[in-house]
Amino acid sequence: MDITTPLLACLGLACFGVFSWAVKGHFRATGTMPAGMKLIAAFSLLGFLSFLWQLRDGATAWPAVALLFTVSLCLFSWTVHTTRFYPPTLAFDTDRPRILFCQGPYRYVRHPFYVSYMLFWIGTAVSASTPSACAVPLVMGALYYSAALREEEKFARSDLAPDYDVYSKQVGMFLPRLSAFLS
Repeated sequence: MDITTPLLACLGLACFGVFSWAVKGHFRATGTMPAGMKLIAAFSLLGFLSFLWQLRDGATAWPAVALLFTVSLCLFSWTVHTTRFYPPTLAFDTDRPRILFCQGPYRYVRHPFYVSYMLFWIGTAVSASTPSACAVPLVMGALYYSAALREEEKFARSDLAPDYDVYSKQVGMFLPRLSAFLS
């Protein structure tokens, strides 16, 4: 067996493991787990199992996959560190936002948790190098986009709406704007 397979499996497990830990260990819930979050959890488990099943010995793109997984872990950890004193609620929760994060990774993108997850799912698709593997990041991306839109709507209905309006014009949803690096 080539060393790249266990390396990618371990990096993938590290990503999936910390993402799973965060559901109970970092994020808050205002009630029961929202249905949308349950859907994300179910598709995440299926996607991760699919990644392990399709992982190929000596994947030719292993450096890119390792980089995607590592950047995903670093961004996720940075975001957890930034929100450690006031963790956000789970995806699809119906709470009213009471804090607007503008520091750390939030200085560059409005939804850094979702960006870290997408980097991971893109890495899983690249590792398998099969057309069917692309379905996972597409499905997960659609779920994260839907969750992000809901979060943006919550801010629009909250007391933070004026501040969030200004913030959203300066910071990209998932991709940084050039202006974020110039200020």
